[in-house]
Amino acid sequence: METKSSAETASGDQAAESPGAARGHGRVWLWWSLAGFGVLAASALITVSVLAATYQPLSFGGTGNSAELYPGLPAGDGIHLVNTVGGLHEDFYIPPQRGTFSLFADITNSGSYAVTIESVSLPTGGPVTLAGPVRYSTPGMGGSIMIPPPISRVLHNVVLRPGHDLFLGFPVRTWPCTQQYGWASESSFTVKMRFAMFTRTVAMPWGSLGDSLVMHSPGGRPGDAGTFCVPHTVLPRQPAAK
Repeated sequence: METKSSAETASGDQAAESPGAARGHGRVWLWWSLAGFGVLAASALITVSVLAATYQPLSFGGTGNSAELYPGLPAGDGIHLVNTVGGLHEDFYIPPQRGTFSLFADITNSGSYAVTIESVSLPTGGPVTLAGPVRYSTPGMGGSIMIPPPISRVLHNVVLRPGHDLFLGFPVRTWPCTQQYGWASESSFTVKMRFAMFTRTVAMPWGSLGDSLVMHSPGGRPGDAGTFCVPHTVLPRQPAAK
């Protein structure tokens, strides 16, 4: 009977074990490949999410209106530009107004992706308050060449594409009497914007030069010392002090 040497026996054992060992190494390599792919995918998802959450392409557009006029809304009386020295900044002065009047703004998408404008609002507690829903129009709406067009709609979930403008009309009110020696201002309005699954609010100035609305401090009543009002202003009587 032929007897195999120990070297030959060890060689045969190694040969018999090599297919299983190869399969084990293959499974380890596959596991590490999948883990690496998972890490890369998670990193990419985090990066995209951060970029989407911080994406803010809105800026004030190139269309202005020194009287804050908006088609279809009542015009304000005596609104005009002030603080224009040097051409580096300007503000809109708003004298006391009777009833509802309009404010105008133009926003543009300066980015590479479309965003959805969900709503536009004014800061609470400011000197001017909304008297109705904010309206919008876009260049060429209704086939008109007017800027802004005479046709507008109530703003709600409007898609603003890259390079496009959105004209906003604010119906607002303010107190009809103001303080002669006091001043108030409104530096911005608020845009609620959605991109992908993320929503954020953006404070926008009233013009391309960081414009604000300025006015004498609202308050007082006709006949009060240091107070001036819209002519023929009549306000409800205040209850007598007890």
